Amino acid sequence: MVSVGYPVALVLLISLTIDVTDAIRTLKEGPMIDAEGREYKSVSPVDNSRPKTREKPTIRVHCTEVSMIVFIQADFYRTGRLASPGELYLGDPKSSQSGRCYAVPGGDGVYVIEADLHDCGSKLTVSDDDVIYSNNLIFSPAVGHHGITRVMEAVVPVSCHYKGKHTVSSITQQKQPLAFSASEKFPAGGSPFSLKLMTDDWSGEMLSNTFYLGDPLHLKASYSGPDSRQIFVDSCVATVMPDARSVPRYFFIENNGCFADAKDGGVNSLFLPRSSPDSLLFQLNAFLFHKELRTTIYLTCKLKASPELKSSPVDKACNYIQNRWTSVDGNDGVCWCCNRVCRNKASKDDLICDTLTLGPLVIFPRN
Repeated sequence: MVSVGYPVALVLLISLTIDVTDAIRTLKEGPMIDAEGREYKSVSPVDNSRPKTREKPTIRVHCTEVSMIVFIQADFYRTGRLASPGELYLGDPKSSQSGRCYAVPGGDGVYVIEADLHDCGSKLTVSDDDVIYSNNLIFSPAVGHHGITRVMEAVVPVSCHYKGKHTVSSITQQKQPLAFSASEKFPAGGSPFSLKLMTDDWSGEMLSNTFYLGDPLHLKASYSGPDSRQIFVDSCVATVMPDARSVPRYFFIENNGCFADAKDGGVNSLFLPRSSPDSLLFQLNAFLFHKELRTTIYLTCKLKASPELKSSPVDKACNYIQNRWTSVDGNDGVCWCCNRVCRNKASKDDLICDTLTLGPLVIFPRN
């Protein structure tokens, strides 16, 4: 009995090994690209020597602009042994921001994993022509009570490819950055303030939200109220989520109009000279947060407009140039407190303020 059973078990083990090897090899073949420039790959861990059937692939990947969706047949090896959802997961669940790396039942004998492109330990690769998010689907069968296993583990590469500067965001599918007000003072669309991302020559609004690390970001803050006022950028904070209170966060303008990023290594961070009191141009280079998988950046700026067409320690636009603070409005004395704390005066009744958030900006690392 033993002498007969052993070769049979060996044949089954070899067959399963061939199945997994074929699965991984199939994924290394050329990708299929849909009409939107998104890649998807399908694979069935089955022996190619078996008769060809029209069975659904064991693993199928669908790529959206915000996520990777993996569909897995519960009968992973086509042997009749159904995997459980806890045996299937994507990449590194411990690194997940959402806990969505494990499979969940999707009906009709299929499990589904839907994770953000940046989640579950996904790796980003950028070339001149492609943006690639890659990961591994892990099948880790549970061990029996007696320490035995009846099926083999499997690691199947999965990935999403995007052509050129195809917009990819973990937050939104918009190709143009959206500016929205965080204030309840003004009804939707009724704010007299605007915050726009501008082209490199400042001639118009930027129509893309995709940049590479270090690219210049040109921004324009404007006031369009019925009266004549001078606009100031009181503060600006960068976050990876729309909520300005979320972490990580970085205040690149603070202290009532001090461009602090210039003092922290931002060589091109500065306010530009005014062409009119009701607008203010400023620029900085695109950056990412260290060890942060998400590559989306939101910029939230507090803007205010004063009827007094002059600067003060709490209404100013100060640049840090050649180790000193200077004002774009010519009165450098108002910048004296940028190295300390500029004390806020009592709020003026005639001072108009609003807080606008611009984003998402998608920042890709350079090769």
